[in-house]
Amino acid sequence: MRLGFLVLALISFCAQAQEVEVRGRFRTDSIKIGQPFPYSLSATYPKNTTVLFPDSTYSFSPFEIDHKKFFATKTTGDTSYDSVVYFITSFEIDTIQRISLPVFVVNKADCTAVFAKTDSVFLQQMVSEVPDSVTVEQLPLKTNTAYQAVSWLLNYPLLLIIGGVIIVIIIVTWIVFGKRIKQYFILKRLNKGYILFKQEFESAIHELENSYSTQRAETTLSMWKQYMEQLLSRPYTKYTTKEIFQMVKNEKLAGALKQIDRTIYSGSQTLESAPLYDLKEYTEQKFHDKVQEVKNG
Repeated sequence: MRLGFLVLALISFCAQAQEVEVRGRFRTDSIKIGQPFPYSLSATYPKNTTVLFPDSTYSFSPFEIDHKKFFATKTTGDTSYDSVVYFITSFEIDTIQRISLPVFVVNKADCTAVFAKTDSVFLQQMVSEVPDSVTVEQLPLKTNTAYQAVSWLLNYPLLLIIGGVIIVIIIVTWIVFGKRIKQYFILKRLNKGYILFKQEFESAIHELENSYSTQRAETTLSMWKQYMEQLLSRPYTKYTTKEIFQMVKNEKLAGALKQIDRTIYSGSQTLESAPLYDLKEYTEQKFHDKVQEVKNG
């Protein structure tokens, strides 16, 4: 009895499967590696029969499924029609590639797979010949020496980082070496000013020795006062000889200034060089004192 029941069930399943017509075909003649292409699968079956189409979990080997598109069931009389378009991709290099997909007829106990006829598609070969091995030197290369314009992009984050680092370096440098840097420029200015004064003052003395005039003597004395005012930051140009003596209290300097004043205001036609060289010697001493003051400050 049980054997007879199984035979009858098998005959029933086969008869039901024969009533389901499955068609599958590629909707293109040729494909390219990695590019999706359509495969159409359709089924005609009795309207009271339940059929299932493969989903994304089904193995589409040698292809891979990218996505699919379902169409609504159409029923005419006792016959229904379903169709699905699968968009699949190939990464194989075989020239001709084949596939046959099924639909599944749902029975009370299980499902019966009904396959479409196998269809094939042609792979477009992008490389005419693939060697077994090839060295870099043997690779065919194309040379293009034409200039290709590339837009320039400013890396603002990097620019801000570099700017910040530079600012920090400047601040740290000034904190550590600021005093020395300041001293350097002050000493440089002092030396430059003294050398210029010394050259001009010695030249004025020689001119007075060769050709004395009251105006030239006054100009030479004014030159000395202006430099001393600049060197010591005191108003020498506004002081009289007496006021200068009260300020510096140097007998040799006071004697030199008095002798120069006496020559200028007495209308004398000559001026001894000694008091002028005394001014020069005093200025040189004050210059060295100022340099030591800056270095020790």
